[in-house]
Amino acid sequence: MRHKQEADPAPEVFGTVERSSLSTQAYQQIRKALMVGELKPGQKLNGRELALRLGTSLTPVREALLQMVAEGILESRTGQSITVPKPTRSVYGELRDIRAEVEGLGAERAAQRIDDAGIAELAALHDGLVRGKAERDYGTALRFNEAFHLGLARQSGMPRLYRVVEGLWAQSGPFLNYLYNGPEGWPVGDDPHAHVEVMEALRRRDGAGARAAIVKDILRGGAGMMQRLPD
Repeated sequence: MRHKQEADPAPEVFGTVERSSLSTQAYQQIRKALMVGELKPGQKLNGRELALRLGTSLTPVREALLQMVAEGILESRTGQSITVPKPTRSVYGELRDIRAEVEGLGAERAAQRIDDAGIAELAALHDGLVRGKAERDYGTALRFNEAFHLGLARQSGMPRLYRVVEGLWAQSGPFLNYLYNGPEGWPVGDDPHAHVEVMEALRRRDGAGARAAIVKDILRGGAGMMQRLPD
């Protein structure tokens, strides 16, 4: 007589979701640290130290780091040590040019749909950048600068473009440490700053003007950066 086959036990769905969530959170926080330049070029990333800072176990941190290696955001040459890539002029130049194209499109689209509240939000972020520069607090300046660029991309209403911009900033963010490398490295103030030109174009609903202004900002900042990077 054929016995009835026993049903397989239900998969541990909740445990899998929880682990995935921790890995995702670790990924997002480490990537944000890269985007604002908190993690430095050439820095070796210790999984246990990061796990302690994030208040989690080593496994989700390791998974997040390996995902970033696969995406080309981080490097792992020995199979053991994971580091923040050291910048070169050619790598930064490529990232800069791609950012100009993608963020330029985002600014153009943002001009077609942004409202006064959105412009006020960008203005507040730019004010934070100005204060950081005035106080020689480059960490604050970098965070507000990144927030302005991502805020502008978000206003485009193009979520896929926004994710591309995030990925580009994760790769180029650590390089920004070279932009404010000591008092002599602080850029001379623009008159007006390109961010101000972006907001003026947004108020006019001038897509071409907004694109031109953010491209100007990216290329002008990149020019100073290129002087500080090795070949």
